[in-house]
Amino acid sequence: MRKAWLLLALLALGTGALAQRAVSFRLSLPPAGLGLGLEAPLERNLAFRGFVDLFPGGPNVLAAGEVLFKPDLGQLDRDLRGIRPYFGGGLAGYFGGAGEVGLHLSLGVEFLLDARTGLFLDGEYFYPFGGPGRFGRTVIGANLR
Repeated sequence: MRKAWLLLALLALGTGALAQRAVSFRLSLPPAGLGLGLEAPLERNLAFRGFVDLFPGGPNVLAAGEVLFKPDLGQLDRDLRGIRPYFGGGLAGYFGGAGEVGLHLSLGVEFLLDARTGLFLDGEYFYPFGGPGRFGRTVIGANLR
């Protein structure tokens, strides 16, 4: 558990200066979990997202950092403004029992309610480098800018 807190502190400090743009509140199913994330724009259609999800059933912790391609469809058609599909991936660590490090992939869409609030639906997949133990999940949440 000490490793999870250290990783959480590094994630918060390492991306804190960068990610002053959005805070994410996350709920995932299955496995059921709650999480908190930070998101920062890198370029026009690229964003960095770091998050930590806690699964109380274990207790287990998933911490990840990923780069997302996240265009606003309003660039193509004004009627679609505020709809932002995205995909991307990065590295993640799953801590609980035996810790695992692996690849984390995301595919989802964010709907902006206004300039400061967005709701998202995300499909995520974790594939550990050490072998079996991979899992997929659905995440719903809100971004507050």
